Amino acid sequence: MADGSGEIDIRALPKMVRWYSPAHLVSTGWRSVVSEIFGQYADQRIMQATIDGFAPEVMKTVVGRYNYSDLRQLGDGNAVWVDYVADLGDGFDSTYAIASLISAPQVNIEGAGTLPGAKLLIMGGDQVYPFPTRAAYRERLAMPYSTALPPASDGSWRRLLFVLPGNHDWYDGLSSFDHMFCKARFGHAAENRIGGWLCPQHRSYFAIRLPHNWWIWGADIQLAQYLDAGQVLYFEGVAEAMKQHPTEAPKLILCTPEPSWNKEHDATAQGEDNLSHITKIATDAGARIAAVIAGDYHHYSRYQAKETGTSFFTAGGGGAYLAPTHILKKSRRFAWSGGEINLNLRSQIKDGASTGEAACWPSQSKSRLLSLSTLAFPFRNYGYAVALGIIYWVMIWMFSTTPYAGKTVGETLISDPSFNWWPGILLLAPLAAATNVILGIWCLALWVVLYGYADGARGGKMKLALGTLHWLAHIVTMIALYYAVSYISFYLVDTAWPQAREMLQNMELRASADVRELLRTIVIFPLVMIFGGGFVAGLVWGAYLTICCFLGLHCDQAFASMSIPDFKNFLRMKVEPNKLTIYPVGLRRTPRRWAWKRAKDGGFGDGTGPAIVSTRPLRPSLIEGPIEIRVGDLKRREPQRPAASAIA
Repeated sequence: MADGSGEIDIRALPKMVRWYSPAHLVSTGWRSVVSEIFGQYADQRIMQATIDGFAPEVMKTVVGRYNYSDLRQLGDGNAVWVDYVADLGDGFDSTYAIASLISAPQVNIEGAGTLPGAKLLIMGGDQVYPFPTRAAYRERLAMPYSTALPPASDGSWRRLLFVLPGNHDWYDGLSSFDHMFCKARFGHAAENRIGGWLCPQHRSYFAIRLPHNWWIWGADIQLAQYLDAGQVLYFEGVAEAMKQHPTEAPKLILCTPEPSWNKEHDATAQGEDNLSHITKIATDAGARIAAVIAGDYHHYSRYQAKETGTSFFTAGGGGAYLAPTHILKKSRRFAWSGGEINLNLRSQIKDGASTGEAACWPSQSKSRLLSLSTLAFPFRNYGYAVALGIIYWVMIWMFSTTPYAGKTVGETLISDPSFNWWPGILLLAPLAAATNVILGIWCLALWVVLYGYADGARGGKMKLALGTLHWLAHIVTMIALYYAVSYISFYLVDTAWPQAREMLQNMELRASADVRELLRTIVIFPLVMIFGGGFVAGLVWGAYLTICCFLGLHCDQAFASMSIPDFKNFLRMKVEPNKLTIYPVGLRRTPRRWAWKRAKDGGFGDGTGPAIVSTRPLRPSLIEGPIEIRVGDLKRREPQRPAASAIA
């Protein structure tokens, strides 16, 4: 990452992950399988809790570790400022743009004025992509954030950092995450720094105490499986401590790695409803939950619960590719603290008043428009398109060489004038697959893969239809390409043959018609099919994703293929005695690689400012709000369960 002089080489900084890179797909798929095994049989959280111990006197110390209730520690006047960012550690440009805003002493926000920098930063999950290694954490997370906020002039830390693991952090069983952020467990808290940030945490979850009995809980749900017993015991101990405040009832900001309120309930999922479980622990202690915040979805959205007054934020805009918003439902019924509540997306706030519009960014209409860009799939994912081209070539080669009526299928299709192409091809293609066993296995394998890839959100019948139609589209495209590429190869060999024949004669080789045919079938046809046909195959894949995403299916895969670095966001929160104000900060466009330069001097006035700055000013704006959540408007009681007759 550095050139020969020891300075950062901007040109070598990480780019956005290409999710449809064949190498990344294989590696990430394998690591995902391994992480499931690690998560079930080698849960890192159990080891973290075991090192602390479970004795009552030990638990009193454990639950009180992160006590910043003294305003002099993190306060600014009578308030504490806290930042929340999630889904970072992807491309440098987008990650560093948000890191620059977070680390600045103050930020001028269009629509909110000047906001002071927060002394406490919460990273909400997926700190690195595509999978966690120590090198990846250093390059994609530590380097951008330490460059944006170096240590103070005396080498000391400036701000506090707490980190939750997301599913990508769990892909190695949390090993790299534990090494990166949880060194305090071994008495090395002073070493647990990223630039000017100190990370004092011991486990992959935490409870931070702020002034006026405000708390921030961060829960680790380990790949959406379950809350481990040690973690439950920890939060139950924290809940008991919350109740001990002599004058003020507990107020809570809850951070979780995924917005389960945006996901359909999966009856096959292991464990309980994690969010409902942990909120019940808090509400049983009398806590009023002001906000629930998650990442995982790479956009901004907010649901409002009328029954409790709680806001549910999704703010996964720290640097990863943009995710769609047009798939979000306008309302949802959600399990909460042992009961159920109604969530409403049409809660957007502008100038202190509700507009009745969906509280998401980008807007749902803009999201639909962006989804059309998936049609350019092969331009952004050419490696994947070439891989499809190789599959096309192998299958077409087997198809065209299958014997048929004393000839081959290829000779029949191309040179037999008596063959009636329509509807003969409808009979010939299945016959070839039935006659050529290997071709039949390839066709079946392709269908199985595409069926497995199909989005099953709308049931098994829709999944079957999507997989089969996608498969038929590729089969039809293969046959059409066989015709097209065959005639192209004839044309090219006729053009190249005189030169090739002369070259062969000079080499005293026989320039026969057989050699001419070999040149066409072994050289020209495969090259055109793999690279040109692969491009067409990529267009088919992109068209499938575009159509499906417009219908609300396959949207994450569609947007992942585009790797859009714009529409980034983070939350800046002002915690006051009886009020929480949240400023959702958005950055419409992030600088590109050419827009960064080395800073000539420090930007903080003490010689330790950011080492890289943008040639053009960043223009953050307020997405909505500010959102004011008054403690008096929050409901502490548990929502009532619906009556049995109502369910029936």
